[in-house]
Amino acid sequence: MFFVINDIRITKNYNKMKRILIFSLAIATIAQVASCKKWKYDESSAPKTNAIVENAFAEMANMSDQAYKGGTFVYGIGKPIFKVGKAESSDLYEKADCNVIITLDTVGSQDTLTIDWGSNNCTCDDGKQRRGKLIVSYNGSYYAQGTIIKYTPVNYYVNDNKVEGYMTVENMGPNSLGQPYYDVNVNGVVTLSSGEVATYVSHQVRTFTNGYTTQLWIWDDEYDITGTATANVVNGDGYVANITNALHVKVGCPYITKGTLEITPTGKSTRTIDYGQGTCDGTFTIEINGHTYTVTV
Repeated sequence: MFFVINDIRITKNYNKMKRILIFSLAIATIAQVASCKKWKYDESSAPKTNAIVENAFAEMANMSDQAYKGGTFVYGIGKPIFKVGKAESSDLYEKADCNVIITLDTVGSQDTLTIDWGSNNCTCDDGKQRRGKLIVSYNGSYYAQGTIIKYTPVNYYVNDNKVEGYMTVENMGPNSLGQPYYDVNVNGVVTLSSGEVATYVSHQVRTFTNGYTTQLWIWDDEYDITGTATANVVNGDGYVANITNALHVKVGCPYITKGTLEITPTGKSTRTIDYGQGTCDGTFTIEINGHTYTVTV
C-alpha cells in the first residue's frame, strides 16, 4: 500500500531537509588496516567501534533527506507508506514487512519527520538490517541561520547494534570569510551486538567552501570538517579522535580528499591519517610509532 499525499506545504518546505549530508570523522577504512599482520603488535578494536558508531549517526541525516522526499531508496526496502499526520496513528495503516512508514507532522512551529521500520529487522537496500524509529525535528529551513535540526533514534537498531541518544545540526550563518557553517553535535550510546557499550560524544564544524548557493544541485558541494570525538567503551577499547587539519569533502567524490586525523585508542599509540592534498584517489597514509603505511581503498 502506498499513499501519496499532495500537500502544498510539503513542496513549500522541501528545502528544510535539503542536503543534510553529515560526514563522520571517517575512520572506517582504518578498521581493515588495523587487522593486518604488520599491525599485530598494537591491535585495537577502537577503529572498528568508531566506524560503527559514527556511521550509525552519520546515516541519519541522509536517510531523513530521502524520507522527506517520500522515499528511503537506500535505507529501506519496498514501497514506503508516506502520510501527513501524527506518528502515533501509524498503526492505523496497513504495513507489510519492511514497507517503511514515513510520517510528516507539520502542525505547530516545529515540524517532525518520523521514519518507522517496525519492530522486526528489515534488510535495507544498503545491505544493513534496521528496526525501530528515527524522529527528526526542525524549526526552519536548512539554509536559515539559527535553524536547529535534531535526530533522535527510538528503539533503533542497525545490524542489531542499538543506537540511542541524539544528533543536532545548527545553521550558524556565515563565518568571518562569508562561508556558511554548521555546528554538528552527537551525544549517544551504542550497544554493540558483541556486548560492547560505547558512550560517544563528538563535536564537528562543517564549513561550505563551494556549492552552497546551488540549492537544487548537490554535486558541486564541497566543505571542510573540523572536530573531535571521544568514546568510553565497556568491554572494549575507548578512544579519542581529533581532526588536526580540516578534512575536505567533495560530494561528487566518495573519498576524503585532503586533511589529517589522529585517533588514539586508550593505552595505545596514536594513529595519524593523512588524506593527501586534494586528489580524489582513495589513497591515504597511516603513521604509527614512526612507521608509515600507504593504503588505497
